[in-house]
Amino acid sequence: MKLLNTYSRMRKLLILLVALPVFWACNNDSECRQERYVAMEVKLFQTKFDAEEETYIVSNFMPDSISVYGVGNDSILYNGGIEKIKLPLRKTENLSQYVFYVNGRYDTIKVLHENIDNYLSMECGCVVFANINEVTHTNNAIDSAIIRVPEVINVSTTHVEIYYREDK
Repeated sequence: MKLLNTYSRMRKLLILLVALPVFWACNNDSECRQERYVAMEVKLFQTKFDAEEETYIVSNFMPDSISVYGVGNDSILYNGGIEKIKLPLRKTENLSQYVFYVNGRYDTIKVLHENIDNYLSMECGCVVFANINEVTHTNNAIDSAIIRVPEVINVSTTHVEIYYREDK
C-alpha cells in the first residue's frame, strides 16, 4: 500500500514537471492582438476661389466617382464615393504611387517615404511603419497636397490632405 501511494505521488510530480514548462512557454501575446494594419490615410478637400472676397474657400470633398489604383499593381484600391482613403505603402520600396480617377479626370500621386521595421516579438514578427518625406502629384484636377502627419504607424489619423480644384 505504501509503495502504491509513493508511485501515485511520483506520477503526479512527473506530470507537474512535464506540464510546468508548457505553461511557462505560453507568452502573453497581447502585442499580436494590437492593430497590425499600417496604411496612409488620405483626406480629400476641394478649393473654390471666391472672387468677391478674393480668397479661397476650402471644404470637404466627396467626389461623385473615384477609383484609386496602385502603380505597378493592377488591382483597384478604392471604387466609389469616399472622402477618406487608406492606402498601403510599399514595404520593400521607398516610393509608392497611386492613380486617382476622380470625376472623369486622372491624377498621379507619388509618395516618397522611409520604411521602418518595428519588431513586435518572436511570435508576432514585425510591422513596417513609414515616415513620409515628400508627396508630389500631377495637376489635372489636384491643386495641392499637404503632409499633415508624416509618421505612418498603426494608428488611424489623416497623414496627407489632397486639395482638388472646383469643377467648372
